[in-house]
Amino acid sequence: MIRVVTFDAAGTLIRLIKPPGETYAESAHTFGYQLDPERLQIAFRAAWKRLAPPHETPGPSPDDDRAWWKELVRRTMQEAGYRIEPFDAYFDDVYATFARPGIWELFPGIPAILTELARLGIRLGVISNFDRRLYSILGHLRILQRFENIIISSEVGASKPAVRIFLDAARRFQVQPAAMLHVGDDADLDEKGALAAGCKAFLVDHNSDRMQAIFRLLR
Repeated sequence: MIRVVTFDAAGTLIRLIKPPGETYAESAHTFGYQLDPERLQIAFRAAWKRLAPPHETPGPSPDDDRAWWKELVRRTMQEAGYRIEPFDAYFDDVYATFARPGIWELFPGIPAILTELARLGIRLGVISNFDRRLYSILGHLRILQRFENIIISSEVGASKPAVRIFLDAARRFQVQPAAMLHVGDDADLDEKGALAAGCKAFLVDHNSDRMQAIFRLLR
């Protein structure tokens, strides 16, 4: 029987209101640069695809994976053919911006789903390849308190699909992995990772009513 439902964050619970390229360009504007948002977005996608995820470590990331994000921004600029000085100050602004109100929004229907799961007595959590900015983001969106445990890769030292992050979640909830259902949007990171850890898994499709199928799995 499923006693705990955990959610991935970005792509499952929340989404960016505008593409990262636009945010990068807006931050650059405050430093006196006029950059093409679309060009930055194409570069961001290329940099994201090529940059390896943070390495698994024995414990929490000392810098909250900040160095990884800084390298992502640096590579995005290189891909786009731009150079911003002072880069460190620019990165600090970009990094902080992605934790501010008005940058993220909830996918439609998420509050209702969380409310119904809680009504059914299901304990709720988050398992995300994010960093500590996620607490502020979920707080701004008024769902932080809905979750009993929030498991973040930078705090655990392991990123999905590593089995360790799912087992850490089960340990915090004090349940067997088989009693956990993980909901996410990525077949490799969420579905395969959860199943490898012995959890159940469910892939979302925000373009259909598939999210409602979660409740059928709980019967």
